[in-house]
Order: sequence, then structure tokens, then C-alpha cells
Amino acid sequence: MKTDARVRFTRKIIQETFLDLLKDKPISKITVKEICDKAKINRGTFYKHYQDCYDLLEKIETEGIQEFEKMLATIEATGAHAAVIAILNTLRSKSQLIQSIITPMSEQQFIQKLSECCLLYIGQWLGSMPESSCPIAKKNASFAFLAGGCSSIIQWWLQNGMQEPPEEIADYIITFSEQITKGLSN
Repeated sequence: MKTDARVRFTRKIIQETFLDLLKDKPISKITVKEICDKAKINRGTFYKHYQDCYDLLEKIETEGIQEFEKMLATIEATGAHAAVIAILNTLRSKSQLIQSIITPMSEQQFIQKLSECCLLYIGQWLGSMPESSCPIAKKNASFAFLAGGCSSIIQWWLQNGMQEPPEEIADYIITFSEQITKGLSN
């Protein structure tokens, strides 16, 4: 079912206002009243879309994760290097949103969700590799290491202002991942 343009606009205003507030203070200090006053909406409108500020943050993160999953799904079609560059370019284009979400209050949760998303995809990808004499525990440990490593590289890049071009970061991620997966065939 397609969402009405007014509903999309209202959600966008609420989310932007919330993220703007989140830059300056932790979520525990943000009130629904404050969001409504700044967004120039009434509380009933807020509650029509969200239960509270934590629900709002969770829905913003979920939308981000869904976009991330769609990008991961393109890896087979475009190749890993092109897909990683696309992911990094998307993260760069949404840097203000991401910097707002990655706060001391929520950083671990969002990064953990990204890691789980990567882990699931890498697990599927490694599961489709030709069988080798590699024990399943080694294979599982390898893709857990890859998912955590990829997330950490991306987190480092985001926290340091995304100074390096996405192509360079993609090269790091691909190179490190290839080195790990080569060890699986031994």
C-alpha cells in the first residue's frame, strides 16, 4: 500500500526534527513535546506515527538497515567492489543522518544491527562457496570476523569524517575480505 504524500511529509519533518535534536543531546533528554513544538505539529500527530522517541529512533534505524540490505543484495549483480562503493557513497550522502544516529546512546545498537546484517549476507555468500575441507566452525568464525571487520572499517571511516574516497575504503574492505576467504580453502 502506497503511503499518502502528506503522511510521508509529516514523518520526514518529525524525523528531521528529532535527528536535529539528537545532535545536541541524548535521546533520554528529548521529549515528544519538544519535537512537536519544533516541528510545529500537535502531539496527536506524533503519536499517530510513533509511540515515543525510542520507537522513532528504532524506525529510523530500521529504514536505514533495510536500505543497507537492499544494497547488499546488489553485490551479486554488480560485483563486490562496485557494491561496496555504492554502499559507501550512500553512507556519505546520508552522513548527517548517520552522524545523528551514531550517538553515545545508540551507537552500539545501530553498529550491532549493521554487523548482523553483514554477517547474515556474508554467511549466505560463504555458504554458497564450493565445499572445502574447511571445518564449519572455522567458516562461521571467518564470516563473523569479516562482518565485524567490515563494520569497524565503515565506522572508523564515518567517525573520521569520510576523508578517504569510497573507492579507497572499498579496496581495503575487499582486500581484507579476500585474504580471509583465501584462508578457508587451506
